[in-house]
Amino acid sequence: MPILLRHARILTVALLLIVGGGLTARPAAAADTLAKGYEEAISQNHHGLGISFGVGGLNGIAYRHYFGNFAVQADIFPLIADSGNYVAVFGGLTFIDYLLMWNKAARSTLFPATSALRFVGSTGVWVSRSQSNNISVAQANCLTADCQAIVNQKAAVDYFAHVGLGLGVEFGAIARPGFSAAVDVQMTVMWDQAGFYGAYPLPSATLMYSW
Repeated sequence: MPILLRHARILTVALLLIVGGGLTARPAAAADTLAKGYEEAISQNHHGLGISFGVGGLNGIAYRHYFGNFAVQADIFPLIADSGNYVAVFGGLTFIDYLLMWNKAARSTLFPATSALRFVGSTGVWVSRSQSNNISVAQANCLTADCQAIVNQKAAVDYFAHVGLGLGVEFGAIARPGFSAAVDVQMTVMWDQAGFYGAYPLPSATLMYSW
């Protein structure tokens, strides 16, 4: 995890530079207009389905429900490895508030030229448990299965939780059906079963098809 966090800090700085440059640059074309204000719904979509990524990699399958300028996204990722001896699941919620939105004439029905600035808050938890199967030999000279036994040893349940707040940008089908991609940077507080783990600015991303 510390190695991932060091890479995440570098990626976060790069993302902030890209986002900052995109927000300060003004469109040259006269057709570019600032979209509707916060009081009006900016999205005609109601549902979204895609995948989400965090600092640790894939967060899982993402479902998003839109409420006009506001959306709630749920992520889930079950994992079974080592012939069933390792089981884990990630579950998370992201709350999205679209603050600003820019539109210009779209050339494609699936990838309209739409950009949005969004405020995000998220929470999630990764829960895992592992077990090992060992052969117990009661007698030192035992060579057959009759005097051997398989002992299952289960480890304690581990968890890693976080909460975060931050800003992000989304490009693509936000106001109407189609694909979109979002990148966020959130100040994230993390803890595990041992207690407080740390607080870092961490990036996340989502690929979504909305309708």
